[in-house]
Amino acid sequence: MFKRTCTDLTKIPKEKVRQWLTTIESVIFDADGVLWHLNRPINGAVETFNMIKSSGRQVLVATNHSGLLTKDLAAKAQQFGYEIQEEQILSSALSVARFLSAKGFKKKAYIVGESAIVDELAKENICSFSVGKEKLLKPMEQFAKDMYLDHEVGAVIIGKDESFNVPKIIRASSYLQEPKVLFLGTCLDTAYPVGKNRMIVGAGAMVAAVKAITGRMPLILGKPNPLMVEQLLQCGVLKRESTLMVGDTLYTDILFASNCGFQSLFVGTGVSTLKEVRQICNDEGHSKVDMIPDTYLPSLGHLREFLC
Repeated sequence: MFKRTCTDLTKIPKEKVRQWLTTIESVIFDADGVLWHLNRPINGAVETFNMIKSSGRQVLVATNHSGLLTKDLAAKAQQFGYEIQEEQILSSALSVARFLSAKGFKKKAYIVGESAIVDELAKENICSFSVGKEKLLKPMEQFAKDMYLDHEVGAVIIGKDESFNVPKIIRASSYLQEPKVLFLGTCLDTAYPVGKNRMIVGAGAMVAAVKAITGRMPLILGKPNPLMVEQLLQCGVLKRESTLMVGDTLYTDILFASNCGFQSLFVGTGVSTLKEVRQICNDEGHSKVDMIPDTYLPSLGHLREFLC
């Protein structure tokens, strides 16, 4: 009905929006920027989420966050008041673990990222390791020559890492000199706003550093990769035409919706802006048309008035 029009639902008749919502059987929500900001829920989001769930629609949360296990993400959401269980949460760390498990991966994985990646891999009986806050106490050249490389490593996985530094870049890039070693990333999120004129670094920026050095293209297993929900689509749990993706980031959430064949709702409480959507719409080359959302609301809370 609204395909790639970025229709502001607050500016059209309510009945038309309600009619559209009757076509939606499943709703997938991004987490940070849609449901919460770091450690606080976004105004109106809890009530709206729970209303959608109580309407009989299937709800899922798909996040590129790789710092918590799905059970811990569920606990965080529940603490805010969201009515959700662990099995309703998909994370990029879980996606990486399932991908390697499906491949029958038997080697070791070197992790640049948070502990949840290691823990999700362990649940699939995949051996992995990371190196802590390693300091560069000698010239880079000498560090690289002296560094031990485990020949059992068959994959390098990069996620958001608060101790990301030059030694980790050197180690990851060195492992990736072997063409058979897989290069995997959790997501393309480059940064997250944490206040006025304040940003923190996302996994995408860390992946980009290693990509620039090695010249290798990583396989990103979080959004926008449809592999994240492929199993749910294959078994019929999700239907493309009746699933709505709610997100705040054009190059992950909205592109993910396009890649999966889902409908999309863009909310203005996170990373991307309406100005960016307009720039894409005005691009004569139409190179980013898949990032144009179907619909728009200032926040998830604004959807409540159409659910009554």
